[in-house]
Amino acid sequence: MDECRTLLSTHGVGRVAVSPSGGRPAVVPVNYDVVDDAIVFRTSPGSVTAAAAGTEVAFEVDHVDDAPSQGWNVLAVGPAIPVTDPEVTGRLTRDAHTEPWAGGERMMWVSIRPTSLTGRRITAADQ
Repeated sequence: MDECRTLLSTHGVGRVAVSPSGGRPAVVPVNYDVVDDAIVFRTSPGSVTAAAAGTEVAFEVDHVDDAPSQGWNVLAVGPAIPVTDPEVTGRLTRDAHTEPWAGGERMMWVSIRPTSLTGRRITAADQ
């Protein structure tokens, strides 16, 4: 579990898997940070990831190196909660290590505090 937390902190792009109410399941890439053991990312109100707020989501990050057929992945599952405290959102905006790659305003912060955190290392079959 500690290694999974460490690996989560090494990347800035992951994927959120959501099943919005009445909608189709989706997997959406997001720029993220890890703050106080929570995965946080910015989104736009009305987006698929914003609609997932208040539901349980899966968040996945990985690293794959095709040449030696190795890598790792981490899967976090937990509730997606909108961050509404102005002091907290101000601190997140000020201290964020990544900027959203997608265009447009991304002023809504969402936090995922994992209730489940798993991962694995992938190596070539002959190693």
